[in-house]
Amino acid sequence: MVGCDRGVKSSPSKTGIPPAVTEKSASPATVPTMEMEQAPAQDDAASIVEQSDASPPPSETEHHPPLDSPADPTSTVETVRESPEVDAVEPESVAPTAAAYRLWLPTSKGPLLVDLDVWVDDQPLRDAFAEKLASVRAALEPADGGAIRWDRLLEHIAGDPATFGQTASRVDAQQQALIKRYDRDKDKSVDEQELVRFLFRDSSVPQEFRLFGTDAFRWSNRSASPLFAAIDRNRNRKLDPDEIESAGESLLRQIDLNSDQCIDFAESTRLRENEGDAWQRNRSNRQGNVAMDLSGFVNWSNLSYTMGGMLKENPVLSPSNPVKSVDADQDEWISASEAESILTLDPALALAVRFDSSAPSASTVQTQVHTAVRANVRIEHHPGSCWIAGQSIHVGVVASDMPTAQNRIPRQVFLQLDADKNGGIDENEIPDGAKDQFPLESLDANGDGKLSFQEINQTLGQKQSIWNFQVRGRAAEHPDGVFAWLDRDHDQFLSSREIQSAPARLKALATENATLAANDIPDTLMIQFCRGEPDQDDARFGFSRRASLQPDQRPSWAIHMDANRDGDVSENEFLGPIDSFRELDRDGDGFLSAGEVIAD
Repeated sequence: MVGCDRGVKSSPSKTGIPPAVTEKSASPATVPTMEMEQAPAQDDAASIVEQSDASPPPSETEHHPPLDSPADPTSTVETVRESPEVDAVEPESVAPTAAAYRLWLPTSKGPLLVDLDVWVDDQPLRDAFAEKLASVRAALEPADGGAIRWDRLLEHIAGDPATFGQTASRVDAQQQALIKRYDRDKDKSVDEQELVRFLFRDSSVPQEFRLFGTDAFRWSNRSASPLFAAIDRNRNRKLDPDEIESAGESLLRQIDLNSDQCIDFAESTRLRENEGDAWQRNRSNRQGNVAMDLSGFVNWSNLSYTMGGMLKENPVLSPSNPVKSVDADQDEWISASEAESILTLDPALALAVRFDSSAPSASTVQTQVHTAVRANVRIEHHPGSCWIAGQSIHVGVVASDMPTAQNRIPRQVFLQLDADKNGGIDENEIPDGAKDQFPLESLDANGDGKLSFQEINQTLGQKQSIWNFQVRGRAAEHPDGVFAWLDRDHDQFLSSREIQSAPARLKALATENATLAANDIPDTLMIQFCRGEPDQDDARFGFSRRASLQPDQRPSWAIHMDANRDGDVSENEFLGPIDSFRELDRDGDGFLSAGEVIAD
């Protein structure tokens, strides 16, 4: 067993803090040439459509055509309407850097290596996490420099809900049980590792970052897709040309539960079997057969065993299978030391995720691609996400920045503390455990000897929750790969236009008069990151519709007619004469896009 934090052993440090907290990792891997990809210019976006798997990969001597097939006639309008909201620039070389984390991502198409850096408010996540822990320790340490006592820690947490969130409200009722569980050396004092484990116990992640994976959706996300079943009317597990031609009608008839001519992801999942256990520990392990980060402790023997079964898999995005590259002696068996050498390989992609506490919607995902990969992928950047379209698989990266809100003490709690009901809390009414957080002399802005509801909440609003300094990730195949393929703008919502274009989208994958199997549809790998209190992780990592951050520039009549809020006014939604609709519908596609109604 070998510990690894991108080259740093995982034995406890002298301070007792896990290496993920105290040590800056230095990766032996270098990326000789990574190029920053930006979204295409608005004028050029109209030429972009997805390339089908039916297209052969370009050879080294061939002219490299775009990865986009013109087979889908609806693509031009769709892409213009949902063009990435990033200014276009020429790709530039980026100096080699050592990323903080390396991600191991087994997919249905083979293994993928990705490097990751995470930033919180312009500070590396690891540094921000360590500083937050240091501030908590500083508030707990006795004046004489002695050890932190458990009763002091529990009292401090209970009195500071702004920093510790829901943990603060659950401490009083279970103090002895918590001490018994987390005081591992039974010395009645709190060491560094015990502190971290206790503070972040609700997430079961005693460090600043952890990536979880599952194989629950692998293969079944297409073969068991309710959308595929709806289109496959004869139930022979193949889509024939007639079924493909009527795909849109079939989807609306069987999946569109509320008859709004659109399909929300929740409408499709109602027909799936219960998959509530997809992220349970038995499906989300760290043995290498599902996604994981290679930081902290890694059992390289277990990982080597899993890697051995991937030696002959095809490369994903990269020109070669990374497992085959680490088989130094070419004996078709991966040893533990060969498995660990995966850290020295160049990644196919490097991601930079940036969270901004002052403006969560401004959080970004940036992508760097290896030069050997760049010719084989197309990258779109959107606010808070990016999408990498390859020939065999698509990768979606999403940052769901939902930081713990700047806390406010509830009015009911304030009234309970205000024992004499005089509209303010005097020094005797402040709980002992909260007096350090809310010193009367510094918070009493008007000098009346008591703290008002407003004065307390102004202080709470300036505090950052510990959960804003931990990031958790999930990586797995999209729960419905057919839905993901038809969802052209990646908003987890099939608009009327996307449903209408489903036949063309599927035809792009099949040769003429040939049937289409579920696994002929390209798979989609989702890599998601979030922060905030973990009790809402299932919702944060869910596939709800992505709302546009841009103001709707359409005239009010078009906004009101757009009953299903999909960004277009269809012929059925238009409330005027049909001749007026056709006059506005300049491209004759049956929809009034934003461009058509704004130009009018």
